[in-house]
Amino acid sequence: MRFAALGAALAIGLSACGGGGDDKNSSTGKDPAKITAWFMGAANEPQDKVLAQAKADFQKQHPKTDVEVVYVPWPDATKKLQDALNTGQGPDVVEIGNDQAVTWAAQDALADVTSRFGGWAEGKDLIKGSVELGRLDGKTYAVPWYAGVRVVWYRTDLFQKHQVQPPKTWDELKAAAKKIQDAEGGDIAGIAAPSDFTNGFASFLWGAGGDIAVKEGDRWVAKLDTPESKKAIDFYTGLVRDGVAPKKYIGVNELAGPQRDFANGRTAMYVDGAWTLPQIEEISKKHTSKMSAFTIPTPTGQVGPAFAGGSHLAVWKDGKSQGVAFDYLTSVASKKNAKAFADGLKFFPQFNDLLQGGGYASDPVQGPAARQMANVKGSPKTANWTEADLNKKIIPTMLKEIMNGTPLDQAVAKANKDMADTLNQS
Repeated sequence: MRFAALGAALAIGLSACGGGGDDKNSSTGKDPAKITAWFMGAANEPQDKVLAQAKADFQKQHPKTDVEVVYVPWPDATKKLQDALNTGQGPDVVEIGNDQAVTWAAQDALADVTSRFGGWAEGKDLIKGSVELGRLDGKTYAVPWYAGVRVVWYRTDLFQKHQVQPPKTWDELKAAAKKIQDAEGGDIAGIAAPSDFTNGFASFLWGAGGDIAVKEGDRWVAKLDTPESKKAIDFYTGLVRDGVAPKKYIGVNELAGPQRDFANGRTAMYVDGAWTLPQIEEISKKHTSKMSAFTIPTPTGQVGPAFAGGSHLAVWKDGKSQGVAFDYLTSVASKKNAKAFADGLKFFPQFNDLLQGGGYASDPVQGPAARQMANVKGSPKTANWTEADLNKKIIPTMLKEIMNGTPLDQAVAKANKDMADTLNQS
């Protein structure tokens, strides 16, 4: 979800968005012939089924309006949206990673839906922390859709074979990885620790009491150089330096190698969201019956904060029928459809009542993820976060350099300065 590195734009043909509607400010004017919705990632059967139901619900209110769904790969998302902003040829409704909502709102790309959101009855039951991720300067620009957190996936058969218990502490995690790797003669890696993985690494950082940056007055103060943060950086990069995590994942994200290797039985553990099961099954179903998960370990064994992954939905500001677009947005994000989507793709709906009564505890992956969901954090809430993490890759670059042999203090000092300079730029 939030969750990917970004690359070149996807070349797909798009028809003009917004249809024939001429009323931007209400859904009572002439309905457009069509609206366009951009969803991130690849098409899949569970999501297609939910979107078909959402379209049917929407067309009860707007029977003359068709909905064109366009899938945009996550690595192409930033350039795709920037091109839409520059050309005025954007969608009507768009999915945005919840850590990017503020960035696009600050660029004046998203419509202010504060009043419409206030009139949406089901919206009152949404998790307040998630709602806040879509707000800027007291106004709502994006609405929560689904949520998820990362956990440590592991092979239950390997843990049983080598008499290893799911670890709770960092020491236990490293020992488990080493024991399995050594016992398997190096044919199976102990754990994957990719460097281009800010959202996963953040759990280790926060679990040690460290942080990325905090707002002090009107300035952002970077915190990567605190003793607590350095402890987390040293542990995570040490998994590679000490040989229990492969060097081949240096410079890549969790999808560019670790996920495939875990699916194919080449690594015993890797960090990813509960939502990744359909992706794993696409690669191979050979080991899926022997997969489970545990919460990301911390130095002392408590359940630490996890990065709040997931997506919001927004109305694109240049769309010609914003009221109609918001009606479609709420059809997709309704309790009924949000739960169907979450259950089908191993996410969580963002409604308090659904989470409390969801029955997730017994699921081998979603159970640990639900426990992790009780303690989540987000990235620094500034429009400059995209520049810091996705464009400059400050944290991934720091981790990569240390894994490749740069002294920790040297790499951390540089990253800390770059983080402060970037988050404070005007």
